[in-house]
Amino acid sequence: MGEKSDVLYLDDMPEATGFPTKVMPTSWFQVDWSDALKIGDVKPLKYFNQDLALFRTADGRANLTSAYCPHMGAHLGYGGTVEGCTLKCPYHGWEWNTDGTSALVPSEGKPSTSRRGLKVWDVVESNGIIWTWHDSRGRPPLWDAPAERRHEDNYLPVYPHCTYTWADIRARPQYIAENTVDLDHLIFVHKNGILPVVREEAHIPQYTEEGHIWANRRPHPMQSSACIGIGLVVVTFPFDESRPHRMPGVLFHCTTPIDDERSDMFGTMMVRQDMAAEGCEGDVPVGNALKRVEEQIKQAGRDVPIWDHMIYMERPAYTRMEGPQFMRLRRWAKQFYPEGDGGEATGSVTPIKQSAA
Repeated sequence: MGEKSDVLYLDDMPEATGFPTKVMPTSWFQVDWSDALKIGDVKPLKYFNQDLALFRTADGRANLTSAYCPHMGAHLGYGGTVEGCTLKCPYHGWEWNTDGTSALVPSEGKPSTSRRGLKVWDVVESNGIIWTWHDSRGRPPLWDAPAERRHEDNYLPVYPHCTYTWADIRARPQYIAENTVDLDHLIFVHKNGILPVVREEAHIPQYTEEGHIWANRRPHPMQSSACIGIGLVVVTFPFDESRPHRMPGVLFHCTTPIDDERSDMFGTMMVRQDMAAEGCEGDVPVGNALKRVEEQIKQAGRDVPIWDHMIYMERPAYTRMEGPQFMRLRRWAKQFYPEGDGGEATGSVTPIKQSAA
């Protein structure tokens, strides 16, 4: 028998793997695009381990409620209809106001006297996106929904030609936040040709944190990004004179948890039309604008097969330079997992009235 090895194996270190909490995170999350939800539309959704109904009433307002009719339990997202500014159950015709209260019991000709109602979620629309607020402790929004930015430039309409979805992927919102400090993955997954493989301290971007915002400022011509809570990363692509075909723009990269393991990942690219390309008169991106959108879709998809088969390392074998950045980001992220549903997470978000970087 040889001498005992001092190598550590993951099979012998169960504490090194697995996400540290089952708490659904606190943040604003995307649930749809504004132009994908017309007046009268009703859609079934499942996020945050909950069944939901999304609908747009005659006044143009997007609404999100719990899915099941408090009368007999029908799912309002399957066959439910909008009647003016109420949501009508497909089972017995009961109607519900947008504040969750009973509007009409048809057989009685008046609202129900029962105290039961629908849970109503905070909803805001900006940047062509429908956002909802989630907090496992039921706290009201601790910061504003993402600010409107479409007025900043002559951007194309975002939906449907400047958007993408990766549905039901095996990832948590925090994975995308951690990508913002993971320089090696930019090289090996996204084929970044600017960063050197062997790096020095000078190559590490400047990271800042203020309340619910984590930002990095990478040197030009690399993109900079800001995590707004744990469900949204806003990426700014600058103009690069050495690569003029890469159109500048702003990306809203949103990840909304379905349950403890899976999420929907949404992308919304705000980009100007390429006025030198054929077909530039329309709202469909062409030329370099189309290349920017297609490049982002390709890059977003490269992470998905990695996440599909990886395990989350709670105690990674950090390199000397990456360790401090990862640990700092993970400490910042803990604030979005409040106590209250069996997880070990602790944290208290410090609200600041700022929604974008």
